[in-house]
Amino acid sequence: MSDKEIKEAVSCAIRHIGTGVYSSGKICFFLQNKGYDESVSIAAVKELVNTGYIDDQRASKKVLFTRSGKKQESRNYMLKRLLEAGIDPDIADDVVATLPDDVATCKSLFEANFGAPDEDSPDREEEFIRLAQLRGYGIETARTAFRQYLDG
Repeated sequence: MSDKEIKEAVSCAIRHIGTGVYSSGKICFFLQNKGYDESVSIAAVKELVNTGYIDDQRASKKVLFTRSGKKQESRNYMLKRLLEAGIDPDIADDVVATLPDDVATCKSLFEANFGAPDEDSPDREEEFIRLAQLRGYGIETARTAFRQYLDG
């Protein structure tokens, strides 16, 4: 692995990134698909992270933004999404630790999808629980969030 190879990989990554926001993992994968050796790809990504051209914190915000409101998910699902998006595992753990707890986000999920509770909401508990489970919430978390939702 030479400095020339690393500089070439850095230039290739910068051309690909442009003004977009990409994670370190995605760029490393991109460089390897372009034929760069794994060690060269890792060194290039490390250089881009050190210069601030790649910022996994910023990339994680982009991922989280797409999973809010009606698409809200549990902290565990969010962590999996961040890791799948190529976010550094340490940064992903830090980001998830700053998220509201699952009961609060599950209640927000209910509010975003069903609005304010109405007369038949208590009879539709299973519908709410099913939605929550599809988004990675445990049944106890979903039930607690449902009770809070009903209480307003």
